[in-house]
Amino acid sequence: MTFEYLRPAISVGFVFLLVSLANASTPEQIFVVASPSVVVVDILDAKGKPIGQGSGTVIGAGQVITNCHLLQSGKGQQIRQAGDIFKATMQYADPERDLCQLSVADLQAPSVVLGSAKKLRVGQRVYAIGAPQGLELTLSEGLISSLRSYDDSPYIQTSAAISPGSSGGGLFDDQGQLIGITTFYLAEGQNLNFALPADWIADLPKRAQTETNTKKEGLNRFNHAATLLLKEDWQGLLKFSQQWIKSEPERAVAWYSLGSAYRGLKQYNEAILAYQSALRIEPVHASLWNSLGIAYFKNRQFGEAIRAYEEALRIQPEDGEIWYRVGIAYSRNAQYDQAHHAFQDAVRNQPTHAQAWYNLALYYSTAKQYDQSVSAYLKVLSIQPENSDALFELGLMYQLQGKRDKVLEVYQSLRKLDREKAEIYFEKLVLANPKRPD
Repeated sequence: MTFEYLRPAISVGFVFLLVSLANASTPEQIFVVASPSVVVVDILDAKGKPIGQGSGTVIGAGQVITNCHLLQSGKGQQIRQAGDIFKATMQYADPERDLCQLSVADLQAPSVVLGSAKKLRVGQRVYAIGAPQGLELTLSEGLISSLRSYDDSPYIQTSAAISPGSSGGGLFDDQGQLIGITTFYLAEGQNLNFALPADWIADLPKRAQTETNTKKEGLNRFNHAATLLLKEDWQGLLKFSQQWIKSEPERAVAWYSLGSAYRGLKQYNEAILAYQSALRIEPVHASLWNSLGIAYFKNRQFGEAIRAYEEALRIQPEDGEIWYRVGIAYSRNAQYDQAHHAFQDAVRNQPTHAQAWYNLALYYSTAKQYDQSVSAYLKVLSIQPENSDALFELGLMYQLQGKRDKVLEVYQSLRKLDREKAEIYFEKLVLANPKRPD
């Protein structure tokens, strides 16, 4: 007996809508509050002539954060905001993390409210504000599509559009807090945009380098690895990761990249060893433990997968996706009560996690708790109205409850979604259980 819900794999990662926009600001409100803190950064040549541009984010009085890679192509920079031009000088540079801070005298723009990327969840709605192609104050909306481990904070992948010129702009949560600095997008892909965690801004003064043209190999390598991963070029990622480890053997993210390559190649034993090496360097990292759990699960080592997921949850107990994964591992390990509780924790922390609701419904139906099963299937369908599997199973529950009118309603709905499945349903439930005259 297992409660796993099989669903199609998606290449870019799992995207689940998080709950609760009750206290969230509207996009218009976020734009009104945050956009005055986003500026245009002009890159100047030796004669002071503009040769390129990007975006910047105001974090304090006369202080603007942007990407170092923008500045390295010129000899100077200036800030444009609301039609005014301000001279800007380098204050701090951390090329390895691609963060530079400019000092801008007389700039009166308001500062952003700093947030944190450490509590972000996949599926969370976010907003990017930047200056693509020199256009000031442009808003794009999207979701957090992945959080990738880098140093002590997550490197953010988002579906919010980032175009040339947007680099250095702000990524904001639904409260209007700055959670990231937009930095990189994959031109060949769709919705593959990245942002540096806002948490790194606080580290900038102590990590600052005096030479602004210092090569930033760490983040360059990470961006290249991310590109290979998103393209599912597993052999390319394997070769690149092996070279990365030779040059930076104490970099946990290099071992993580190697583990991802082996996992993509279905060489799970090697993936496990690589993730373990990453954890020896960064033992308190939930995403690494989660990745190790996935590798163990794929290798059918369900007990070890459970222990890895539990370590991830000890660090990050509010992650609904990890609760879902440990629930699946419990069910594969025949620990059904633990699976039930894990799925409950998954939907408590991520109420729109359709797969967790589906597995709860299966558990309740097996336990003959049909009312609870119906409620769970209805929850799935409120999130995924076209989930024909959930609709089919809902009809079975109505049949067991003796609600024939509901059984027929489900049949009519199922015909619109999946005619083949509807005919199987019709033969199994409707024809096999004709209504008896009173």
